[in-house]
Amino acid sequence: MDPVTPDFVDKVLSWSFDKTAQGFITHYSAVTWDFLFDLLTDNALYLIGALGLFILFFAGQVSLGHGAMIGLTAYAAGIVTVNWGWDFYLAAPVAGLAGVISGLVFWYLLGLRLTLFYLGIGTFALGEAFITLGLNSDYIGGALGFHGIPLRTEWWHVFIILAFAMFATWRLEVSRFGLAMRAIRDNPTVAGAMGINVANTKLWAWMIGGGLTGLGGWLYAHRVTILSPPEFGIHMAIVYVLAPLIGGLRTFWGTMVGGAFVYWAPWITTTDEPQWRLAFYGVMILMLMIFLPQGLFPATPTRSKGVRTETAAQEAARAAE
Repeated sequence: MDPVTPDFVDKVLSWSFDKTAQGFITHYSAVTWDFLFDLLTDNALYLIGALGLFILFFAGQVSLGHGAMIGLTAYAAGIVTVNWGWDFYLAAPVAGLAGVISGLVFWYLLGLRLTLFYLGIGTFALGEAFITLGLNSDYIGGALGFHGIPLRTEWWHVFIILAFAMFATWRLEVSRFGLAMRAIRDNPTVAGAMGINVANTKLWAWMIGGGLTGLGGWLYAHRVTILSPPEFGIHMAIVYVLAPLIGGLRTFWGTMVGGAFVYWAPWITTTDEPQWRLAFYGVMILMLMIFLPQGLFPATPTRSKGVRTETAAQEAARAAE
């Protein structure tokens, strides 16, 4: 087998870009602005949930059960609207509270005891357990899905909540609590030695991330109007995980950029040969992972030669003085 040379990579990328350009011209010449605006709104809705997950990653908490968390909050919003007859706007705090509670459950069962790879596997398993319960629950329609949710989510609802989520995430990121989260992500043992309450910080990360995710679930339920447990499985979780991984964990802006890429890349890479769509998408993600393994905004900035940088734990300890 011939080795993969730089020339070979250049040829693959050149061919991919040529196909992408051909497909973009062929398929999108007749696209309306209304259609593009709907896509932009859906991307904004996706970013709300992605920011909720970023908060978990920012505190070193790996979750492959994020799809299930979105599903739990979406079902909560749908139940109070359809089964209980509550107003659309009253469903928002219910979904947010459902997100906080689900975050508490994930933290108590898994986040308090597991880290990194094992935490990811545990959250995946717990998420699949929730999905199995949903499939066997007649109260929410079981495998037939939950129907009858009113179509109430407007574009301005989505962008208002996204703006709130961005502001809240930014304030959290630059706060003393954000420093504690970064310290735990970098090294929980050192963070604990510096006086940071590791368990409580993780708990608040799960609850805050869950609350933001809940607001996304509320809007999602009233945009798609039909919910089915399988759609909130590992596929949705991976789609959400890609946003912070591609963007990096230094700042929430990385998740915003990564989330935009994850959402728009499949549309941009649509060609006159639809079977190649996912292949192009996969090649683009693979290249990013190879050349930018820590994402666009790496969690650990590059250090200048001969210059010592302060760790997050040291910053948090100094801020607490």
